[in-house]
Amino acid sequence: MLPLTLALAVAMDLAVGDPQWRFHPVRLVGMLAERVESACRSLPVNPKVQGGIFLAVTLLAAVLPLMVFLEILQVLRLGWLGGAITIYFCLGGKSLATEVTRVLSHLRSRDLDGAAEGLKFIVSRDVEGMDQGYLVRSAIETLAENFSDAVTSTLLYGALGGPVLAWIHRVVNTLDAMVGYRDERYSDFGSASARLDDLLNFLPSRMSALVVAAAGQIMGGNFKDAWEGAKEDAPKDESPNSGWPISAFAHALGVTLGGQTSYSGQWSLNPIMGKGPSPEVEHLERAISIYWVSYMISALVSLGIGGLMSL
Repeated sequence: MLPLTLALAVAMDLAVGDPQWRFHPVRLVGMLAERVESACRSLPVNPKVQGGIFLAVTLLAAVLPLMVFLEILQVLRLGWLGGAITIYFCLGGKSLATEVTRVLSHLRSRDLDGAAEGLKFIVSRDVEGMDQGYLVRSAIETLAENFSDAVTSTLLYGALGGPVLAWIHRVVNTLDAMVGYRDERYSDFGSASARLDDLLNFLPSRMSALVVAAAGQIMGGNFKDAWEGAKEDAPKDESPNSGWPISAFAHALGVTLGGQTSYSGQWSLNPIMGKGPSPEVEHLERAISIYWVSYMISALVSLGIGGLMSL
């Protein structure tokens, strides 16, 4: 049943996208995490311990109800449907592409303000008042990084461990996005969430680079160049995972990514990924095409893994 569950989840994502629903499960996890964080910060222990308790409590509170729900559906012979819906809510493939395509549309018409407004919803960096090259690069980099988080990771863990493991990854990834910062407030408190997110994304990020290299080959590029380039450039990033899909996209596109990037008004130099010119609007268009081919490859690979796991 696992391949059917995965196939249905992908079909739902492609048909509907990620619903902007007030009671979306991921949004509910965010609301839960805010309450748990407030409670944990009042505990008479150091911030790292507070953060560990925060991670454990939020994970249990988010995962146990799902396990009970899926068991009930299993008794009703509807476990496959509950699993598909769970994995669907973990996926963000179509919605990510839709948002980036909207940014592309603004850039084509030279509406930089519109492009920046669209990017604000999918990046953590500063984008207002930036030039076209910066906005194009930001769009490609977020498309690459979130391909690993929103597509490959969900499908891979769905194939390896079913809907519960896919949901665990999505919860941890959400917590990392909320508290996994290296600032004064979260550097200690968020360390447990950030480290677990790094661990869970170790394999998917590298699989993403392989998939993107293969997609680039299908789109007329060179698999070996993209994969070898990713292996060379990915370790430059301070994150153990983010550099893999970004560098793979850079080499598949034949452009340079990274460079000066602004976060909360402070400029920092991100590692240079890839070789070639700075990306232009046409490179973003090609990146979206590579993204869709990569999505299909990830889906097929995950269906194959799911089939093997079902034997």
